[in-house]
Amino acid sequence: MRVEPRFCDQVRCLVLKDRRAKALDEALSPADRIAFNGFLVSVVAVLLAPRLGDRCAIDDLAAFSDEVAARHRGERRPVNEFVVEEILREIYGVPRLFQTIPVPPAAVSSAGAAIVRYLNNTDTGIAADIDRILDTAVDLHQRRTRQ
Repeated sequence: MRVEPRFCDQVRCLVLKDRRAKALDEALSPADRIAFNGFLVSVVAVLLAPRLGDRCAIDDLAAFSDEVAARHRGERRPVNEFVVEEILREIYGVPRLFQTIPVPPAAVSSAGAAIVRYLNNTDTGIAADIDRILDTAVDLHQRRTRQ
């Protein structure tokens, strides 16, 4: 599936702490948000690989989710750690938490952005390497969504 250039712009703005990130997020239509979330999961997968590796135990995913949520609560930006964990479970192919009720797309966007912010704030190399990261995420997303 093709990645809209504005989705890359939105992630770039988020990583570079550009105020346009919020406006780009608010401009997403419901259908665009779902497509954006799919790409955001690919971005998170690329960013997590150096930290968590290719395989990760459920306990490690839960601990990382708690880390992200605690940091965001400390910044007065609460995020649902279960939605954070749901994204991580999707990436690592672990059974989902929410099997009967889908997670609202806005909650997925918020949790995905929280993971990106957390990783960006703990690894200064992400902002410096954002173009390569986005290129890798586009490639991964296209492979993940190939029909």
